[in-house]
Amino acid sequence: MENSGAYRLFLVLRCPARIRAGALGDWDLAPGWYVYVGSARRNLAQRVARHRRLAESGEGRYHWHVDALLMHPDFRLERVETHPGADEHALLRETLRAPAAQVPVPGFGASDCRSGCPAHLVYLPPGSRKPPA
Repeated sequence: MENSGAYRLFLVLRCPARIRAGALGDWDLAPGWYVYVGSARRNLAQRVARHRRLAESGEGRYHWHVDALLMHPDFRLERVETHPGADEHALLRETLRAPAAQVPVPGFGASDCRSGCPAHLVYLPPGSRKPPA
């Protein structure tokens, strides 16, 4: 892994769940796949390792919106992709092109986004094709 780049976290939710996403408030989420697209200007490997630790332990300090999913007992981190040197916004646009892709929580993960992204979290309902690899 290089020092900077983008990544995708693929999480599955098997039952309805309520999350609190910081200033975005409480949201009821439906079962299905959730794909979070993020980036690290440096220390990409450390950023991804932190996300994995939160998902495994369910405990930690809330820092980013995605932490609400990673620490929630009903979400399971299924897969992580790293894209060294990649642009997270291009990766998000690619993810949003998946059939039936939706933005479940407007603004989620995009509080510092300057590219006009609706959110950095994508929802794929049950029965839709497997998330893009």
